[in-house]
Amino acid sequence: MKKKLLCLTLVACMVAGLTACGGTSSKKESGEKAEGDKVKISFLSRYANPDNRRDQYYLEKVDEFLEENPNVEVEDLSITDTASYMSKMKTMIAAGDVPDLFICSYEMPRYEMAKNGTMANLEEIVNSPEWTGPKDNKFFEGYAFEGQGLKGIYGIPNALGTAPLFVNKKIFQDLGLEIPTTWEDLEKVAPTLIKEGIVPLSVSAKDTAKCTLLFTQLALKMYGPEMVEKFKSKEVDWTDPKMMSVLERLKELIDEGIFGPNAVSYGFDNSLNDFAQGKAAMLLEYSFTLPNIQDMEIEPDISCVNFLSFKEKPEYANIWYTDTYEGFCIGAKPGTKEYDAAVGLLTKLLSQDTFNGCAQVMGGGVYPLEVQYDKSKVCNFMKEFADAYSACEEISTILPAYIGDATLSDLTASEMQTLFVGRSPKDVAKTLNAEYEKVLRK
Repeated sequence: MKKKLLCLTLVACMVAGLTACGGTSSKKESGEKAEGDKVKISFLSRYANPDNRRDQYYLEKVDEFLEENPNVEVEDLSITDTASYMSKMKTMIAAGDVPDLFICSYEMPRYEMAKNGTMANLEEIVNSPEWTGPKDNKFFEGYAFEGQGLKGIYGIPNALGTAPLFVNKKIFQDLGLEIPTTWEDLEKVAPTLIKEGIVPLSVSAKDTAKCTLLFTQLALKMYGPEMVEKFKSKEVDWTDPKMMSVLERLKELIDEGIFGPNAVSYGFDNSLNDFAQGKAAMLLEYSFTLPNIQDMEIEPDISCVNFLSFKEKPEYANIWYTDTYEGFCIGAKPGTKEYDAAVGLLTKLLSQDTFNGCAQVMGGGVYPLEVQYDKSKVCNFMKEFADAYSACEEISTILPAYIGDATLSDLTASEMQTLFVGRSPKDVAKTLNAEYEKVLRK
């Protein structure tokens, strides 16, 4: 969806990632409260990998909450792997037993969950004088459905996220190549990189969602947010000439070897390791990889920039993919002890102080509210990225997010992936169009 960034909070450094990792349970008991006063809540986040600095930070915040609330016990259901998280959420939604506090990404049927009471209305919490977390309505779009006749706010973003390009400048310099700023530039130097055994731009296409991300980014740089608006309003479908041209352009880049010969078999770790070892000149990844990138030995050689634009479309160069569609929701029923405890943990995790601390740990960020942190310790590529993002003119998120149907999101991702194994754009468009018609025209 087209948005002007006049009201977007910009801060001095890089975007905090949308998706991270999961982990273990965190439970505490205390004799200060009678056993009858104790309450146990279930909690499903994407924070639980103690080796990830952002995850570790939020794990500590959960422990702080438990220290402050000895009568509360938290059953941590958090999941590391994205596919496992998706599977678990879908299973729990189907069973009508979602966690008391949980992260709900755009792939979930958020409107249906809000309408049937699976997710609580959080508007009163956001408007309370005690609330210090995100308040700007523009960040609640994925969890507010007034246009569909449902009042309220049913989720609050825990982070903003983007998917920039990480560039190993030394590889280009050593080969005497100009660092690409457009797709045409990259295509020009790609044969030299490939001849040297270097992947021009590593993409972990084993992750089907990454394939949809790649398509969305290309579409934004070819036709801007206007096409997203038309797609959202159903003015265009997958066989529209512009949609087809994006699919065809993506297939051309795949066939040219831009993403390497094994992209479809590459997961997150494969792409990250290749980039760290100098086997890939550029890397497309979500911003939750910031801690990983900052910890690499090659960090001084890294540049972090926006997704490449096209020379013939300079007007779209400063559009940024920015995702606000993952946020915390409450599944506990209002009026219960579980609901009150879930509100307490939500308020803790999304407080101003927590966001400030996260920015400090991550070395900066763009969050759904203004943050304060020590900017003197920010690494060079983060500073460079902050400058680039500050020039952002408009934002848009991943294309299927505007449809709000988990089945179509999954189908879109899997169909995009088939382009990496030789399927034609025409066949992909035909399949997607038929399935979208079934769901959207019924």
